[in-house]
Amino acid sequence: MKTFDAIIVGGGIIGGSLAFELATRKLSVLIIDRQVPGQEASWAAAGMLAPEPESADDIHVLPLARMSLASYPRFVEAIEDASGLAAQFRSDGTLRLYFGVDGESERDRAAACHRDAGLSTESVSIAQAREIEPSIATSATAFAWLPYECSIDPRALTHAVLTAAERKGVELRHGTAVDQVLTSNGRCDGVVAGGETSRSRHVVIAAGCFSAGVDRMSRYAPTCPVRGQIVALQPSQNAPKCVLRGHNGYVVPRNDGRVIAGSTSENAGFEKQVTAEGIEQILRAATELAPSLSSAVIVDTWSGLRPDTPDHLPILGPTDIEGLWIATGHYRNGILLAPGTARVMREWIVDGQPSLALEKFSPLRFAAEHRKAAR
Repeated sequence: MKTFDAIIVGGGIIGGSLAFELATRKLSVLIIDRQVPGQEASWAAAGMLAPEPESADDIHVLPLARMSLASYPRFVEAIEDASGLAAQFRSDGTLRLYFGVDGESERDRAAACHRDAGLSTESVSIAQAREIEPSIATSATAFAWLPYECSIDPRALTHAVLTAAERKGVELRHGTAVDQVLTSNGRCDGVVAGGETSRSRHVVIAAGCFSAGVDRMSRYAPTCPVRGQIVALQPSQNAPKCVLRGHNGYVVPRNDGRVIAGSTSENAGFEKQVTAEGIEQILRAATELAPSLSSAVIVDTWSGLRPDTPDHLPILGPTDIEGLWIATGHYRNGILLAPGTARVMREWIVDGQPSLALEKFSPLRFAAEHRKAAR
């Protein structure tokens, strides 16, 4: 029976980033994943690093999102140095397009909201927008430039993160589901996975939309899947050079010349399928943003399962069982929030206190409801 300082259940970008953070502090770490690590939501994401709030829920996430985005260059440098792999980080900014007669007023309201939140969003003219990105649609009626936004290839990043973690001494155990989370005398002290017991001072549930299915964890992490479909395009000409986003979708350029277009948001359970309706919706949005993409070749399609929560906020922090932690429920923002989540969870676990106020994300907000329902 092996003993570790920390066991992380889930080997996606959140679990891998936290494992790397803990390993840099000389903790012994085990990652356990039900399949091949990094092959779920992290593998399927588009890779936009976009902290601006698009809903009332996003306001609560903004401090963590801003901190996480600010730390990305340093995070990528550390991961690339440790792994020897390129994460394909881009700091090209995002051009937001608005359509219709209310485009300008909608743009102005959003830009003002962003600036109030400390984000340097700029309202730009059509001439300025076309100078930034010549491929944009002439049918757009207003434009905003978000110079602080970045993008990354999530597959390259997650592979680099997991490789970096291994090189720091993290043990990866894949193709193994956790059968039981071990507790005794009010404290968590390990797990049983694949019939094998592993002991640890800390257990972190970071299994994305599968977190609720881990032994008794639904009381703290009632996650559910939200399917998103993606199309990869290979343009022959006039490919966008920066991220373009509109009300109906987005396009994200990659270093290899492809353009990633997305996405849907579907309550389809755990069915990872690509549908004709979903692809049609994505292509319509992509060509609305950049009409030249209508001649691009479809080179790949896929779907993934975002980890949503009842209030659409992440679940981060300690439970009422000593040594049991939750880091899941990042919904659409797992890639963006990975370095920030790894940092605050490492601060909590190692130092006893995170550098941000995270009460809104506490797992205990669901535990209380679970107790009421059980009565």
